[in-house]
Amino acid sequence: MEKFYKLFRQNLKTPRLELRVLEPTPENAQQIFDIIEQNRDYLMDWQGHFGELKTIDDVLEYLNKRSNQINTNEGVCFYIYHNDNIIGRIRFFNVKDNSCEIGYWLIKSANGHGYMSEALSALEFELFKFGFQKIILDIDAGNIPSENIAKRNGYKLEKRLPMASWAKRVGKCDSLIYVKNK
Repeated sequence: MEKFYKLFRQNLKTPRLELRVLEPTPENAQQIFDIIEQNRDYLMDWQGHFGELKTIDDVLEYLNKRSNQINTNEGVCFYIYHNDNIIGRIRFFNVKDNSCEIGYWLIKSANGHGYMSEALSALEFELFKFGFQKIILDIDAGNIPSENIAKRNGYKLEKRLPMASWAKRVGKCDSLIYVKNK
């Protein structure tokens, strides 16, 4: 497969959104940190890694790690913009044998508007065009909004991994593996 950075350094656009790869700069780290701080309790319900992002330096290190994944063909992280404001993030990772996993989050005020379905559709279109054959979503059982996004976008529940995950909102829980094939 071709290197990701040749294709995915570009921004992806939809009718309402722009998906941008952010450079790991102090300014971008500050912006992401502010969004996390404003939404921390909400985001922590399903995204435990936000507990590790306690300072701007932590966020800058996180942005550097995600940026390096492009160069090593491990994945790409996009921030989702609506009206030039960041409302979430979507990324693909765990690249193996023409398949990958997608993970995503939105700030609380952006839920219920179809933004994530729109962002997911745009990213999966590019991934299938790029040569991927299978996209995986690993969703914590009980995360109904995320399950609904998977179903609306044509993903099928492939398997349930008993007690394979943990989320603040529900504690130890099953992982639901949703899949979409090209």
